[in-house]
Amino acid sequence: MKSAEAAAALSAMQQSRDRLAAAATCPPERHLAFALLMGGLVAAQAAPPTGTLVIEGLIGLCVAAVVVWDRKRTGMFINGYRAGRTRPLTFAMLFMALALGALGVWLKHGLGLVWAPVVCGVAVTAVAYMMSAVWQRIYRRELRDAV
Repeated sequence: MKSAEAAAALSAMQQSRDRLAAAATCPPERHLAFALLMGGLVAAQAAPPTGTLVIEGLIGLCVAAVVVWDRKRTGMFINGYRAGRTRPLTFAMLFMALALGALGVWLKHGLGLVWAPVVCGVAVTAVAYMMSAVWQRIYRRELRDAV
């Protein structure tokens, strides 16, 4: 292969990676949907047990709707638990949500602050939105820089 052909092939590969990274761009409302689902799981703990189960079931249906939305919008759904540089952020996000969820439940049952899971859910929503945007930046950079 001549050097011009090799350079053209490398350029075509990079353009393909750039198009894939562009396709993986989520609009702000997608980050918001993710954040609301994460925060909703935590806030649901403020409801009575049956209400919590109903809310969690509805959130599960909403997760399925987000998967369908992603596939219609981009033709793909990217699993947050995928291997790569995004995984530590995924686990940090999960740890944060679980910790605030546990705090909300403890405050509700231990101190009688029934509204505490809602406050914790709002905090999870805000942090999850920011972390989702950072996750996307890392993922897109990883796609563009793939070897």
